[in-house]
Amino acid sequence: TAAPETTTTTTEAAFDLTAAVNDYLSAIPEGFLAIGDVQVFKDGVEASSAVVIDVRETGEYAEGHIPGAVNIPLRTVAQNLDKIPMDRQVYVYCKSGFRAAQALSSLGMIGYDNVLSYKPGWDGWTEAGEEVSTTDETAEVVGAPDVQPELVAAVDDYLSSIPEGFNSAGDAAATLEAAGAGSALVDVRTADEYASGHVDGATNVDIRSLAASIDMIPTDSNVISYCGSGHRAGMS
Repeated sequence: TAAPETTTTTTEAAFDLTAAVNDYLSAIPEGFLAIGDVQVFKDGVEASSAVVIDVRETGEYAEGHIPGAVNIPLRTVAQNLDKIPMDRQVYVYCKSGFRAAQALSSLGMIGYDNVLSYKPGWDGWTEAGEEVSTTDETAEVVGAPDVQPELVAAVDDYLSSIPEGFNSAGDAAATLEAAGAGSALVDVRTADEYASGHVDGATNVDIRSLAASIDMIPTDSNVISYCGSGHRAGMS
């Protein structure tokens, strides 16, 4: 009589997105991965032969961009990882810094530890009177990175569905109007910054503890995050 067949079942651990986000956020260094000075940015690009990525829309890029920058619009960043190296310095920028912050945190969560944001963005570059280019630069294909596919899928699900306005609540007046209509305000600065002054009614959840304190973020109303300049809010 033949021996009965045995069945081996392998159970893979479920992917925990909240834990993955917490791993990234809790390790954000001082300075929050942002470069705020034009000359420091220029020196960094020159010294490291860095890849500079403009995450604005194609039409914005065509009208003018930082010389040498390649265009990967924010919504398509996770679909173009084969053009974003992991072994060279990478800078991202947009118009004002908000979209760049979203790209920065998205790439960081996927596993890129070589990305910085040029926070002043295109507005800061042109206000400083720096050179402008209209040459369409072709991004070098460096190959797909060895990263966790679940993270890439989660980031792409988020980025590709960003609506018009790129999740910005607008100016102070629009934000206060939204708060008055029931939107929750979350201050993602440090506790010390919050204690020194904050928007009335805002809850403080430091960006580094955002995922670990996710139960403090309401799900039954709109939520508006803010920080000191918009960079951390964009990351959050």
